[in-house]
Amino acid sequence: MKKILLILVLLISPVFSQVAMVKTIKNDVQVKRAYDIFTVKVGFVLNEDDILITGKDSSVGIIFTDGTRLSLDAKSHIVIEKYIYDPEQNNFAFDLNMTKGKALFESGKFGIMAPQKVKFKVPNGIIGIDGTKFYVDIK
Repeated sequence: MKKILLILVLLISPVFSQVAMVKTIKNDVQVKRAYDIFTVKVGFVLNEDDILITGKDSSVGIIFTDGTRLSLDAKSHIVIEKYIYDPEQNNFAFDLNMTKGKALFESGKFGIMAPQKVKFKVPNGIIGIDGTKFYVDIK
């Protein structure tokens, strides 16, 4: 039921770049959007090009519209560079760029429908999806 509600909220939203929602949070988490910085709370909606930053002793869990889950640990930094999930038009793109921290990624429908369209960039390479779950630790 919660998953259906999330998808409905994101679909009826007036801003079409909204791609995910914060589901869990611990301590200080911020989003840099253009020239603004927002303190994140549960229910905060994320857009393409948002930069998600976790502070010391902080963590955040987000869910994308396709059901993909991403958890970030303390001192993490990730950019949602591109997210297109349009199965009706067979149009898919999912690009994340993580420069530091720890993350757990668990693919939703992207992992089934278009795993080749998921790019998880890290400082020394790109992680491709071949399965449903992986862990990243960037020092």
